Amino acid sequence: MVTDSNEGIIRMYWSLISDQKWNESKKLFHSEFCAEWPQSRERFTDVDSFINMNSAYPGNHKVEIIKLLSSENKVTSAVFIYADTGQKAFATSFFELKNEKIIKLTEFWGEPYEAPEWRSKYSQRY
Repeated sequence: MVTDSNEGIIRMYWSLISDQKWNESKKLFHSEFCAEWPQSRERFTDVDSFINMNSAYPGNHKVEIIKLLSSENKVTSAVFIYADTGQKAFATSFFELKNEKIIKLTEFWGEPYEAPEWRSKYSQRY
């Protein structure tokens, strides 16, 4: 697995998650990895717990990267995830890397929704 930057590592991560290549994705994580989901106040304190939870999630998921921002040892991604179960979600993920491995991940999840009619005079649909 060849990556040329921290951003490349995160692109590889999302590609492996999208393809449900769980064991392969584990190679991208630092041995001291920890993930937090502030909305549900969950903490995953090791790679196996985090990846096993993702692999047990109902349905097969595909990931579309919307945006990546990176600087030094940090990468932020915004992605759209949709499953064959009909579930759809956006994730904003804050990755920290150490020695070209993901050591810390903080993610915020949200479901898409239709804009309320009252805002239409202020915004444009895209």
